[in-house]
Amino acid sequence: MSVIVRQYFPSNPALSEAAMLDGFKQGSAILTSLRTVAFALTLGRDKLLYLSTSATELYGEPVKLLLEHPNFWLEAIHPDDKATVWMGLDKLREQGHEQIEVTYRLVSSDGDMHWVRQQCRLALNDAGVPLRIDCLVTPSLPPAPAPARNEVGNAVFVAAADALLVRDAASLDILEANSATLALLACGRAELLRQRLADFSARTEGFDAKAEASYLDAARRGQVQRYDWLVSPREGGPRWVEAVTSPIRHAGRDCLLTALRDVDVQRRAQQQQGLNEELIERSSDAIAWADTAGQLQRINPAGLALLGIQAEGVSDLFLTDLLPAWAQPHFLQTCLPLATREGRWHGEMALLSRDGRNLPVMLTLLAHKQGGALRGYSLIGQDIAPAKLREQRYKQEKENLEEDKLFQAKLLENISAGLVQPLAQLAQLAKLLEKHPEEVTRALPHLKRTVEQARRLVDASAEFILAGAQRDLPPRD
Repeated sequence: MSVIVRQYFPSNPALSEAAMLDGFKQGSAILTSLRTVAFALTLGRDKLLYLSTSATELYGEPVKLLLEHPNFWLEAIHPDDKATVWMGLDKLREQGHEQIEVTYRLVSSDGDMHWVRQQCRLALNDAGVPLRIDCLVTPSLPPAPAPARNEVGNAVFVAAADALLVRDAASLDILEANSATLALLACGRAELLRQRLADFSARTEGFDAKAEASYLDAARRGQVQRYDWLVSPREGGPRWVEAVTSPIRHAGRDCLLTALRDVDVQRRAQQQQGLNEELIERSSDAIAWADTAGQLQRINPAGLALLGIQAEGVSDLFLTDLLPAWAQPHFLQTCLPLATREGRWHGEMALLSRDGRNLPVMLTLLAHKQGGALRGYSLIGQDIAPAKLREQRYKQEKENLEEDKLFQAKLLENISAGLVQPLAQLAQLAKLLEKHPEEVTRALPHLKRTVEQARRLVDASAEFILAGAQRDLPPRD
């Protein structure tokens, strides 16, 4: 604002004083005609901290009355423009904007409607902490009419099945969004326009503002960018979408058009497939795939190691090449037809190593079909050689134990038979000595010899039994 003041005339003080007074009156008239209103609000926008006296003329009510109603400025805004002003203040408070400016229609107490421009900024203390919201309301001309929109492009934007939204290239504020976007994010239009795209990002994975920054920089340079994003709607669980961002010119400024295509089913199927492939790669079982003719397509690492086959030679082999010659007729006549008809065959089989060894396995043969048509076969061979070896050892040990028990029984039988004669002799000597006590001296050597023979048999039996008991005890740790 400039105030015209007449030149000061030193030779004519009266004229000079009149000129200055006239200039002050002109400046006051200009300020009054502008009807600029300044007021300050708390951060919660529920209390008025300051209001200039010029509010009386702009709003048509005494300042004292306006001070008693902190939301007078909001109530005076045209109903169609209130959401725009309120969302602007939200951005000022929550998204770190230093200053905002909005143009809207103001309705005074006498019903007159005119356009005003409201400038708002955050007042900060020395530490940078927000204290209040300062606002300046000035009468303004109506905004310039928006340029004619491309009706065909607008119709495509609205009717598109994919979610489409337009963001300001610099601030990333959401400016436009079609109904598919509202359905994907499960929120209303007013709520969406107060948010940013990163506000709908899942916190567990996906991308954040930093992860998207490189894509946005490339899009601003004119390069179309494609990336995945785990969206977190206001309702329901997270869903994967494919975001395609490209630069456009919208409403006279540089913007970014982002298309969001729901790829949650495909993405989770890919994740599951990747998990299945990882399990197959890390499996200790031999797994092979073959086409409908039985020609091998691939063998997992465990199968290559078990069979001693090089990966580059797999495509030259058929399923039957993995089996010994003696097992091939049973495989072709029984296993393969059953799997083709019923989808699965399972049983014991042997695989043939490249060095000629037979490898016992528990074989599972699967026939894969789609729409009733055969797509191929897969073979899963679980190595059971260690189990077979344990079974053979158990059988051998069992047979050995039975032989030991039989031998022990025979030995004990022989020992018992050997003890019969000495014990019988002792019994006869005892009877003779009872009848003829005088013969004790002559019978004493025979008695000692018989007792010694019986003692040796008993000691041998005890030693054998003890050795067998120690052998059958579990090993000590």
